[in-house]
Amino acid sequence: MPANVSYSILLRKENAHDDPIYCCDWVKSSTAGDSAIASKDLIVTGGLDSLVKLWVCQNNRLQLQYALEGHTMGVVSVAISPCASTIVSASLDSNLILWNTSSGKQITELPIGESDVWKVVFSPDGKQMATGGHTGKIFIYGVNDGAINRVLDTRGKFILSVDWSPDGKYIAAGLEDGILCILDVQQGKVLHTIEAHSLPVRGVAFSPCSTRVATASNDGLASIYGVVTAKHQCKLEHKSWAVCVCFSADGTQLATGAADGRVRVAARDFRLLNTFEEHTDTVWGVHFDSSNKKLISVSKDGCINLYDCPPIKI
Repeated sequence: MPANVSYSILLRKENAHDDPIYCCDWVKSSTAGDSAIASKDLIVTGGLDSLVKLWVCQNNRLQLQYALEGHTMGVVSVAISPCASTIVSASLDSNLILWNTSSGKQITELPIGESDVWKVVFSPDGKQMATGGHTGKIFIYGVNDGAINRVLDTRGKFILSVDWSPDGKYIAAGLEDGILCILDVQQGKVLHTIEAHSLPVRGVAFSPCSTRVATASNDGLASIYGVVTAKHQCKLEHKSWAVCVCFSADGTQLATGAADGRVRVAARDFRLLNTFEEHTDTVWGVHFDSSNKKLISVSKDGCINLYDCPPIKI
């Protein structure tokens, strides 16, 4: 750990959901006007209780803004649009729901039939969203009309994780058979099919510069690959499933969540900086804030944890 850097837990929000929490996102709102969420840190969570919850994080505390009801089964993925105006949620009930962040009202519901969605993300401009599920195909929807704009085929098996690069050029998909698939969005074709892991890839995340992609897998490894070269760069070993991974906004740190309840914070070369052991069950989601100073994690234990993770110098 770098000298004079202190990692600590700031908040443990117990019973944040009545059941396991499966997903989270964190965006700084730039909304102007009299809205209660104007210029606030917004955290959205989803869980087995079928609820989507919107929280405001202020002074190291979480204030529940809305509990959004609309799904009939567990919520497995949530995302907030880059401008923080819209939330999208995906559920085991085979529906995508778009919500207005300011009012908490449902905008639209998109039935997706038998095409289960396990992950949904917004495009960098917030105009589209990409989903992955058991078909091995990535469906890209328009946010305004809900129409399917494009379908990208990984030519692989069940997609468990998806991310869209910040520069908008690539989509990464983590597959059930351990494959990491990187697709060129403009060309609509597979750029790389990488045998990244020996077991399912449950988490993928692009670096802020869009040149690297991180993975987390049931084989206990988190790895980083070059987007253009497809070359393996480094790895971090876990003692259990590694199920989620994220970069800090400046790209200097990564965080992983694992089935052993641990949250690991590492440098960009996956040199371990700190391990938090505050959860009692699987950590299903992690996310840094926009200032690169704080981190949240959500878990099967129903808790949201907030940590102090000071920025590091490269």
